[in-house]
Amino acid sequence: MRTQKDFKTVLTKDGYPALTAGGGSFTNTYKSILVLDANRQLKPASFIRRTGMLANEMDQAIIPVVTGDIIIELSGKLPVNDQNPDAHITGWKITHFTNQYWIVGEEIPIKHSEIPRKIIEGTSIYHNRNGEFFCDGEQP
Repeated sequence: MRTQKDFKTVLTKDGYPALTAGGGSFTNTYKSILVLDANRQLKPASFIRRTGMLANEMDQAIIPVVTGDIIIELSGKLPVNDQNPDAHITGWKITHFTNQYWIVGEEIPIKHSEIPRKIIEGTSIYHNRNGEFFCDGEQP
């Protein structure tokens, strides 16, 4: 049996379930969450504006999600790649919604090479200051 994980969602202003996503690097570690569609293309996100020098939060963007989307969790010590034993990647395919605030993902295999290059680059250098690496969509 494959591992499953519950993810808490938020609702967009239109009432659609969305996942908060974002991430970045620190001195020698990193953590990121992103969403790919069923075709493994980066889903557009809306950047959540934060102000001030201490605006370092993991929820820099919201991404509407549907069944079949893939949630990717990246973490570990730099560099971000499959050859680094301290670089961790986990993929979760959304199988169903338990209600409008919770989704269930089933673990699936995924490699760093399947992630858009700008995400890998952004996770390697991004210090939670600019959403362009994680947000292909609208930046309100």
